[in-house]
Amino acid sequence: MNDYDIIIVGAGPGGSMAAKTAAEKGLKTIFFERGRKPGEKNSSGCGLGPRMWREFPEMMKELTPEKCPSMRAGVYARNYFVNKDDKVSAMILATPTESVTYEPAKSFITMNCYRSEFDPWIVEFALNAGAELKTSTLIVDLIKDKGKVVGVQDEKGVKYYAPIVIGADGAISIVAKKAGLREKWFHDHITLVPQYDFHVPRENIDKIMGDEALGIWWGVNFPAAYQVFFGDGFHIGLGNWMHFWDKNPLYYVNRCIGIEHFQKLIKRLDAKPREVQAHLLPWMPYPVNTYTDNIMLIGDAGGFPCPLEAEGIYPAMVTANIAAEVAALAIADGDTSKETLKLYEERWQDSSVGIEFDAGPELWNIWSKLPFHQTNMQWFVPMISEILTGIFDWSEPHAIRVRQMISRVRHYLPQAMPTLIQDVLPLVSNILGDDLAKILDPKMLTSMVPLLMNLMPKPKKKRRAKKETPKEVEE
Repeated sequence: MNDYDIIIVGAGPGGSMAAKTAAEKGLKTIFFERGRKPGEKNSSGCGLGPRMWREFPEMMKELTPEKCPSMRAGVYARNYFVNKDDKVSAMILATPTESVTYEPAKSFITMNCYRSEFDPWIVEFALNAGAELKTSTLIVDLIKDKGKVVGVQDEKGVKYYAPIVIGADGAISIVAKKAGLREKWFHDHITLVPQYDFHVPRENIDKIMGDEALGIWWGVNFPAAYQVFFGDGFHIGLGNWMHFWDKNPLYYVNRCIGIEHFQKLIKRLDAKPREVQAHLLPWMPYPVNTYTDNIMLIGDAGGFPCPLEAEGIYPAMVTANIAAEVAALAIADGDTSKETLKLYEERWQDSSVGIEFDAGPELWNIWSKLPFHQTNMQWFVPMISEILTGIFDWSEPHAIRVRQMISRVRHYLPQAMPTLIQDVLPLVSNILGDDLAKILDPKMLTSMVPLLMNLMPKPKKKRRAKKETPKEVEE
């Protein structure tokens, strides 16, 4: 009989992490992968945040180019602002700033690699810890006894039993559905993400891109697109919530890669398309219904991707680690009820993932109201372009150009103010909390006014040479 202490459905980064931790805790562990091997079914590549090196230092120090050849550090990220005419009107090149507090976050923004290499790498940790992996196995149902889950069943009818099942089976989670935790996602909680993957000769990436390994394309005519460079290629993709798509999603990807600037980049890199991909990704203000009797959901299955930019691997691994630890405690106590597994929710809420979701509704909302909102991007892109690039224009004396820029920015303010007031201010208020009240304290603001007035420059006379009159010339 297939009896285990814990069953984990899914062998992605979250499922593998849960299997590793559970096995290390002494639990008899099995985890399932529906593909022929881990990493076979994924979304091409990923960006690993520096927090993973801080959260899992012993593990991550073993992620090397020898084990993961596609690794490429995202030291610089370039932001392209694309106007209504599909022209790049401004750029920002970003890199870690002085306020970053630890390594390797001081050295790179993300470490990029292909999931086909990363997933098998992390699976090895689970196998070495003693977990059992079954590939080419699709779990289709949960086994219940007296209304409580006691195991899973695969598509061939084979049954596996355990007092706890962890759902790590992604956006379309069979575990979540069969456990009654979620029938389906709301349309504004799940996104469709189409993307193209390109092959690029490694030497071309090194020569042309240097340490630049991320690109964000902020467009008026398409949702914000991301471009991620790996050792021998890159992918370009974009996504939006399910209620957005008024055209074929690939129309918007094609609109982005059709930009003249993008086409020049493709030619310089000698990039060749090699795959079209699409996947579903939960993107929601706050995870709900992440546990019940004998069941816990982690990663995408639980709705844990970051509420701002939907990065999912880090929260999957953190929630996986917590779920496995809680499972070990529950099994040791002989109580796997919903009341006991509530500890899982309490712990993920106290973790860095939970801290991210403290401002989840505001972060989620600001993203949906700007880069994914084409009407708002009609003022956002040109306004940002004015602010970033107008000062470098030589068409007029700089003093005149500044006045022209200010006038143009003021032109966009009536369109921008509703978003700034309704969406940006609540986010700032949530993040700053009590500090915002101190900043906006009326007494402090009143005391600062005289100081600011004293700092204001006095009007100066123009330094133009006095023209001589005919009479002065005769004298």
